Amino acid sequence: MKRISLTKIFTIGLLMMAACTDLDEEDVLYDTVTTKTFYKNDQELLSAIGGAYSNLYGAFGSSSHIWPAYEVTSDEIVVPTRGADWGDGGHWVRLKLHTYTPQDPVPTNTWNFLYRGVNTCNRVLATLEPLGTDVSKAYIAELKALRAIYYYWLLDLYGNVPLSVDATATEAPTNSTRQEVYNFIEKELLDNLPALQKTGPADEATYGRVNYYTAQAVLAKLYLNAQVYTGTPQWAEAIAACDEIINSGKYALMANYRDNFKRDNKGSTEFIWAIPYDEIQATGFTMPHITLHMASQAQLNMTAQPWNGFATVQEFYQSYIDPVQNPGPQGSVIGLDPAGTPTTGTVDERLSNFIVGPQTFPDGSPVLDGGADPADPNGPPMTFTPYINELQPNAWRQSGARIGKWEIYRGNNGNLSNDYAIFRYADILLMRAEAVARQSGNWNDAYTLAIVNQIRAEHGGVEPFPAITEDIFLAERGREMFAEAFRRQDLLRFGRYNNAWRFHPADPSPHVNLFPIPENQINANQKLKQNPGY
Repeated sequence: MKRISLTKIFTIGLLMMAACTDLDEEDVLYDTVTTKTFYKNDQELLSAIGGAYSNLYGAFGSSSHIWPAYEVTSDEIVVPTRGADWGDGGHWVRLKLHTYTPQDPVPTNTWNFLYRGVNTCNRVLATLEPLGTDVSKAYIAELKALRAIYYYWLLDLYGNVPLSVDATATEAPTNSTRQEVYNFIEKELLDNLPALQKTGPADEATYGRVNYYTAQAVLAKLYLNAQVYTGTPQWAEAIAACDEIINSGKYALMANYRDNFKRDNKGSTEFIWAIPYDEIQATGFTMPHITLHMASQAQLNMTAQPWNGFATVQEFYQSYIDPVQNPGPQGSVIGLDPAGTPTTGTVDERLSNFIVGPQTFPDGSPVLDGGADPADPNGPPMTFTPYINELQPNAWRQSGARIGKWEIYRGNNGNLSNDYAIFRYADILLMRAEAVARQSGNWNDAYTLAIVNQIRAEHGGVEPFPAITEDIFLAERGREMFAEAFRRQDLLRFGRYNNAWRFHPADPSPHVNLFPIPENQINANQKLKQNPGY
C-alpha cells in the first residue's frame, strides 16, 4: 500500500468517526486519554487531527456529498433516469432542473458532511488549545485553516449559515449573514497563515494536509468569488493570493495532462491539496461505480458492479471539438461518427476526460448489453454516445459520454486509488488570469490570453486563440477543470447558472443560487431561518 504514514493518520481518523456517529458525542479516544498522557509529539498530534481529514473521503468523486452539488447542478454532468435506475424519488432530476427542496438528499447530505467536518475540528481544537506547546500551536493553526475551508464550502453553497466554533456551547446557533461568514473565513485564514508549513507536493510528511499554499488557494477562491458572496469584488486580493502560490516555485503544469489523474498520481507538480485515496485503506472515490455501465464489470474485471448513472451533457462534450458542431435531430453531430468519436476538426487532447464509443474486451471482442433499449440504434453492442435521448423516465442505458478523467484501471473494486486534487495549479493560473481580465476590463489582456493559450497548448495540444471573450474563457476553464467540483461556482460567477441549457430550462428565480437549509436542521433548531424562496 502507498503512503503508509499518511494512511495511518487517516485510518485512525476513520476509526474515530466509525465509533462516533452522533455529532454531539465526544470522540471515544477522549474517554481513554487525557492531555496529560497524550498529544506529546507529532505522531500523537497527527492522530488527533485524523478525524477532521478522514471526513473528506466521501466528499469527492462520489454520489453522496459535495461533488454532485457542484457538478449535477451545472451544464457538465447529468444523472438521467434510466427506467427503474436512478429514479430515487426524482431528486437527481430536481438537481438538474434547479428545483431542489429542503428535503432532498444532496443538500441535506452535503450540509451534514460540512458540519461534521466543522464539529470534528471544534472538538479536537478544544483538546489541543489548552496544551499551549509550540508543537501543538502548528496543529491548531492547521485545524483552524481546515475548519475555514469547510466554512468556505458552506458559504458558497448555503450562504447564511450558523458559525459554530465552540465545542462546549450549549445554545443552538442562529444564522450568520453571508458577509459575516465571509469575514470569519478570511480572518481565520490570514491569522493562521504564518504558522502553516510552506511545503510542496513532493513533501511526503505533509502530503494531503492543509499547508500555507492550500490556505492561499482558498483565499484566492474566496476573493475571486467575493462579488457573489458580498457584492464587493476583490480582484487585486485574488491576484495576490495566486501570486503567493505561483511565485513559490513549488508548482508547475504537468507536461502530460493525464498524469494528474492516473492511478499513481501522487506528487503531481500541480497538486496543492489532494485527498490520498486508496481503494482498500482509504476508500470513497467511487467514480467507477457512479458512471460506468453494469456490463463494464466484466470488461474491466471489476470486483463490484457499476451503477450506470453519471454522464456528460452532450454540448459540453462537444465543446472539446473545434469547431463546436450542432446536434442533429437524432443526436448526430457533424464531425462525430454515430458512436460520438470525432472524425473531423481539431480535437482537444483533453477529450480523454470522457469514455465514448464501442466498448470492447482486451481481446477486441465487443462488450454486450443484454438489456439494451429497443430504440437504441446501437443495439446490444455496448456503445457510449454523447447523445442522451431524454432526462427521464427512460434514458437509454448506453447513452451519455461517461466520466473517464481519472484512470479507471482493470481490477478495481468500485473505488479508485487515484488521488483527487481539491486545488490544482492549473486552476490557480486560470484564476489569476480571470482576476487580471476582470480588474482591467479586458479579456484580451496579454497575461490572460497567454495563460489560456499556455494551458490550451500544453494540456490540450490545440492551436492558440488569437483573441478570447468572456464566453471563450469560461468554456476553456470548463475544458481544463471538468468534473473537479467548481463548475456550479464558475457559472454563478459568470452569471450563467440561471441560463437554459440541455435538460435545464432557464430558472424563473435566482433564489436557487443558494441551496436550501435542510428541513431537518430547521426542525431541530428553531433559531435557523430558511434561505429565501424555499
